[in-house]
Amino acid sequence: MRGRGWLQAVGVLAGTVLVHELAHAVAARRVGGEVRELSLGFGPPLARRRVAGVDVTLRPFPLGGFAAVDIERLPPARRIPVLLAGPLANVTAGLVLRALAGRAAPTVLPGQTRPVEMGGMLAALAMLTRASAQGPASLARAAGDVNLSVGLANLIPAVPLDGGHLAAAQLEAAGAGRGLVAVFRQVSAAVFLSFALWVLLADVARLRAASRAPGRRPA
Repeated sequence: MRGRGWLQAVGVLAGTVLVHELAHAVAARRVGGEVRELSLGFGPPLARRRVAGVDVTLRPFPLGGFAAVDIERLPPARRIPVLLAGPLANVTAGLVLRALAGRAAPTVLPGQTRPVEMGGMLAALAMLTRASAQGPASLARAAGDVNLSVGLANLIPAVPLDGGHLAAAQLEAAGAGRGLVAVFRQVSAAVFLSFALWVLLADVARLRAASRAPGRRPA
C-alpha cells in the first residue's frame, strides 16, 4: 500500500508539472513563440514523439519538466501571458481539485505544528503519500493544495520562477536597461537559491523529526 501511495504521489507531482508546462507551451504558440520541446521529467529522453510541430519527450525523473520556449525572442508585452499561463493553470487546477474533494480535510505536512507552513518537494511527496492512504477525496484535496502552492509560489518575483521572468519583462517594458535587468536576474536568482536550500534543509529536518516521533512511522 505504501508503494502504491508513493506512485500516486509521484503521479500527482508529474501531473502538476505537466499542467504547468503545457499551459506555457499553448500560450507561447498563441502569441507566435516557438516551442521546441515539451518534456515531462528530467534526464536523458526515454521516448520522443512529434506532436503539432513540437517534440514531446518523456524522461526518467518525473519530479519536474519543462517547456523549451524561446521566450526572450518575444517582445516583453507578449511574454507576460506566456509567463502567467503556467501559474494560473495550476491555480485553476487546484481550485477544481479542491472542489471535487468536497469536505475532505486537508492533509498536513509531516511534523506540521502551525495552520500554515512552507514545504518543498520532499514534504509534498510525504504529504501526498499520506493523503493517498486516507482515500481518493483526501488525495484530491492534497493534489489541489499542491497545485495551488505551485501556482502561487511561481508568481514570486525571483528568477528562475515565472514571477522573476515576469518582473524582468516588466522592467524591460518600462524601459530599463539591460544592465539593470541583468542585475535583477542575478540578485533574485541568488536569493531564490538560498531560499530553496533553506526549504530543502527544513524538509529534511521535518521528515526526520516526524519519523522519530513516538508511535509514528515516516510517511
